[in-house]
Amino acid sequence: MALPRNVRFHESTPRKEAAAERLRPRVEAWRVLAAAGITLLVALIELLGSRFAGSLFLVSDAIHLLAHLAIFTVLLIPRRRGGDREDLLTCGILVLILFIGAALGRESMEGLLRARPAPAPALLLLSLAGLAANLLTSFLFRDPARVRWSFRAALAHELSDAALTVIALVGAGGIALFHISWIDPALSLIVAIWLLAWAGRLLLRRARLGAAAWERG
Repeated sequence: MALPRNVRFHESTPRKEAAAERLRPRVEAWRVLAAAGITLLVALIELLGSRFAGSLFLVSDAIHLLAHLAIFTVLLIPRRRGGDREDLLTCGILVLILFIGAALGRESMEGLLRARPAPAPALLLLSLAGLAANLLTSFLFRDPARVRWSFRAALAHELSDAALTVIALVGAGGIALFHISWIDPALSLIVAIWLLAWAGRLLLRRARLGAAAWERG
């Protein structure tokens, strides 16, 4: 005797959920690798553009994007098996980002203190590629962020980066209209401060909550 349609549906639901759960790590890995490919491509474009533009901001933004690749490695660690390895790797990457932020901040301060020509404002529009990378990565991380705190943190970081890019575009307009040379190192300094604040906040969270910092929302 055939089961009623609603009974067959309810019996198949747990199987579908179990199958979806088994596939989740593969889907998450595909999303991270896609985001990494986009991020690497845009970082290389900005580095190349910075050579022609003479822009500290483009260099800082490109290095910032490359730092994202280190963050993405943490997202590739499978859940339930990462344990201490994920915690150690996350803390190590955050410390590395602190050093990167400090180096960028020093270079930016030197750029503010010494006279340098204003960069080509048109080439600062390459930061739009960075904005596109932030938004595409945010889209890719949207679904995993619903169940994993590490993806939520990465998603929030990408959206904050997008806001920084908008500030950079305003700065490009200021350079084009007023030829103010200090705007470029000032934008670079903002990126450095943002990196220091973001990584420092997460390390303080880790110090306060322990390894549970990466699991709690």
